[in-house]
Amino acid sequence: LSRSQLRAHTLPAPPRMAASASPTVAEARAQLLEAVGSVTAGTGRGSSATLNDKRRLDALVATLEASGPIDDPKATGMLSGRWRLAYTLRSNTGLESSEWLQYLAQNGPSPIQRFVIGAVAQVSLVYQEIDEGLSRFVNVIDFEEALGGRLRLEAAIERVSAAGRLDIRFDQAFFSFTANPLTKEALRDPFRLPYPVPFRLLPNESRGFLDTTYLDESLRIARGNRGTCFVLQRMEGA
Repeated sequence: LSRSQLRAHTLPAPPRMAASASPTVAEARAQLLEAVGSVTAGTGRGSSATLNDKRRLDALVATLEASGPIDDPKATGMLSGRWRLAYTLRSNTGLESSEWLQYLAQNGPSPIQRFVIGAVAQVSLVYQEIDEGLSRFVNVIDFEEALGGRLRLEAAIERVSAAGRLDIRFDQAFFSFTANPLTKEALRDPFRLPYPVPFRLLPNESRGFLDTTYLDESLRIARGNRGTCFVLQRMEGA
C-alpha cells in the first residue's frame, strides 16, 4: 500500500477521556459528611472503615485542608464549644500500663489518645470541650448507657497560635459514675475514680498539641501531635 492508502486506512485516535475534576470545597465538605455518616454508622467512629473508605475520606479531608489556613481562632471565637468526634484515622482503645511504657519509650501513641479515639462498643459518645477563653481543653468519653459513667480528661491550653494550634498539657483526669457499672442501678451518690496517670510526674509526656486544619461553623478537622486526624462536628447548643 502507498502512504496515502495507509493514511486512509489508519484508525482514528480514540477520544481522550476528560480528567475527573477535583471537588470544590463545598462539594468536598458535603461528601465528607455523607461518607463519615456512612462508615461510622454502628461502628467506633470509623474503626470498621475499609481501605477504600479511608482513602476516600483522607482525600476529602485533604481537599478541605488545602482550602487554606483557618482564621485566627482568638479573633473569630469559632474554636470554642463542644465538638463531637465523628471520625478518626486510628481506633485503638487500650488503657493498659504496658501502653504507657511504649509511649514513654516513644514507640506508641498515648493511652489517653488510644482510649479517646477508641472503638469499644461501650462508648456511645466522644467529644471535646474548649472554653470561650481558649484556656481549657477537655476530652469526654461517654459510656454512661453501657456502664453508667464517663471518663473526663482535662488539659490546660498553654498557647494558641494564629494558625489554630493548641499547645495543651493534661493536668487531671477522672471517671465519674452515676450508675453501678455492674448492675446498672442508679447511684444515690455519684462518685469519682481517679484516672491512674501521674501527670505531675510526667510533665513532658502529658504535653501535646492539636492543629485545627479546617474550621467552619459546624465542622472541624484537627491533627494531633502523633499524627491522628480527627473529624469533629459541633454539637447542638454548643
